Amino acid sequence: MRITRALVAILLLASLVAFPGGSAGAQPPAGNISKNVEFIANIPEMKSAISINFIGETMFVSTAHGLYAYSLSDPAAPSLLSSLPMYIWENEDMAVDAKRNLVFISRDPRGFTSPATPGSFPYGAVHIIDVSLGHAMTTVSTFPVEASHTATCINNCDFLWTGGPAKGVQQPAEWGGRPIFSTDVTDPMNPVACPEPIDLGRNDGVTDYAHDVQVDAAGVAWVSGAGGVRGYWTSGKHRNPLTGKKEKATGCKPIPYAGGGSPEKATPSRFMHNSWRNMNAKVGGRKGSVLYGTEENLSSDCNTSGRFTTYDLKGSYNGEGWKNIAKTKFRMKALDWFTPEGQ
Repeated sequence: MRITRALVAILLLASLVAFPGGSAGAQPPAGNISKNVEFIANIPEMKSAISINFIGETMFVSTAHGLYAYSLSDPAAPSLLSSLPMYIWENEDMAVDAKRNLVFISRDPRGFTSPATPGSFPYGAVHIIDVSLGHAMTTVSTFPVEASHTATCINNCDFLWTGGPAKGVQQPAEWGGRPIFSTDVTDPMNPVACPEPIDLGRNDGVTDYAHDVQVDAAGVAWVSGAGGVRGYWTSGKHRNPLTGKKEKATGCKPIPYAGGGSPEKATPSRFMHNSWRNMNAKVGGRKGSVLYGTEENLSSDCNTSGRFTTYDLKGSYNGEGWKNIAKTKFRMKALDWFTPEGQ
């Protein structure tokens, strides 16, 4: 079968976490394996792998104890190219800039306390790593950010959006969690923080935990977290549904596009982990209106937590997920959902 790098990522990361004692060429792990998935290899040294990303055939693995670069030119035998030992917590979504050969490592504010204590530290940090030399990785710069559980490149990595976790001690008392903070990284030696946070009031009017961001093929940045999923234009001129005027979107001042709250019947916790818009999927004959989302909550039974949900974005294109939502409690239409119950 044809092995894509995305499939390699899934196979390797799953084997790193679940089967740290294995080796390249090892037998497949026990349990059910889908017929269209082929086990290739695992990397036993990477038992603390948390996130991965790619530049070409190089796979970057972020762990609790450092960053590692592996060549996947032979997927059956990944070879270590270089490593950069450092304490990292948690860098759950690692961003890379393939054009400038940069890796962005986000250090959660909880990573600065031992033991990790939610909300006890006001800042996290981002490390920008130069990976242009295959045999060595070097730190270009390090800068503090108020949210840094995850990091996502915006506008071809001109900006970096960081999100999560719970609110810090120096943030407004009414916040339930940290929103998105944006940083201009066009000059990686001199990052510049945007003046205002993004995605405020996301949870029925309350500023809450914005967990992660995914950018779709149209350039819309989808922010998932407490309450639901909302998408933003980050470049170009677009009608702002909140003002009715055509405005210029930037990485510092995005324009609402669509999305909103997730209904309780679909995701009882309403805490969304990450999302994706399928530009080719159709609903009601409309392409680009299907949003996928995964629920963060895994603390209760399998029937009510950790759900995968599909949404129809129809009815959310005119700012319904932003306008007076403390009163309207707007919810997207859930098409269906899947739980691991009985699987």
